[in-house]
Amino acid sequence: MTNLPQIELVMHAPMPPWLSEEMLNSFRSALSALLPALLASPRGPQHVLSALQNIDIELVDDPTIADVHARFLQDPCATDVITFPYGEIIVSCDTAERYAGEKGLNPVCELFRYIVHGLTHLHGYTDATEEERAVLFAMQEPLVEQFFPHCRTDIRSDGTAPSLSTRSQ
Repeated sequence: MTNLPQIELVMHAPMPPWLSEEMLNSFRSALSALLPALLASPRGPQHVLSALQNIDIELVDDPTIADVHARFLQDPCATDVITFPYGEIIVSCDTAERYAGEKGLNPVCELFRYIVHGLTHLHGYTDATEEERAVLFAMQEPLVEQFFPHCRTDIRSDGTAPSLSTRSQ
């Protein structure tokens, strides 16, 4: 296998109370283990991941991601994750917290899921249609559960697991 891209994960917003530097270090370890598995899996049609030397993952708040969303995608709303093909992934901690709260999920797991979602985009998968979305989630969700054990029990407060069709974009 070729050299793996180096992953840098940085916090560019105030640390939410449900997140800690220790958890960010857990993310870093999990991502280091996950990356070779993702690269060994079938590539999507818009694959750029194996050509990258660096992947910068920036954890931000909703105002920051809304600004990026407006400037680059002409949508002024906050979103969960924005992935640029040159290896930058911007993830909203606020959106992860809000969505997790609405669905009775763990915000740490939701945040990790968004990061893996961005990596899956870099591996070539898109989610513009329901069919593409299903393929992307079929790739993403097993990686989340396998490499971040905290999420293996990521279930709703009523004891049910979220279906892939009800997950946020």
